[in-house]
Amino acid sequence: MASFFEWDPARYGLKVPKMDEEHQGIIASMNKLHVLREAKAPQPELSREINQLASLTVRHFADEEAYMAKIGFPDLDKHKLIHKSLLEKVMQHKKDFESTGKLTDEFFAFLKMWLKAHICGIDIKYAEYGKAA
Repeated sequence: MASFFEWDPARYGLKVPKMDEEHQGIIASMNKLHVLREAKAPQPELSREINQLASLTVRHFADEEAYMAKIGFPDLDKHKLIHKSLLEKVMQHKKDFESTGKLTDEFFAFLKMWLKAHICGIDIKYAEYGKAA
């Protein structure tokens, strides 16, 4: 069975090793959460993994923002606002899960869209800036 989200370094790799590694960790957590849901895992197991995914996301955004500050990325403030919005959405899905005990298809569609669009459309900008700096 294929993973919910396949890491493809040619498509998603930024060539910023720490960020690529963290993106892969987020994807691994997403995939694990998806497998658990499909296997109808008990709620405490799902809860642990959604908490792990949220924690990885918070840490990654902080690391990414620190990296952008270090390289003097001019759109850091705009990127921070995007992170804030994405984190609010992740936390709302987490809250919805905590109240319903269900992980919806919409949640997984959001995760996949977020990662594809964010890495390829947003993160690539700081990666390219960092190479030129």
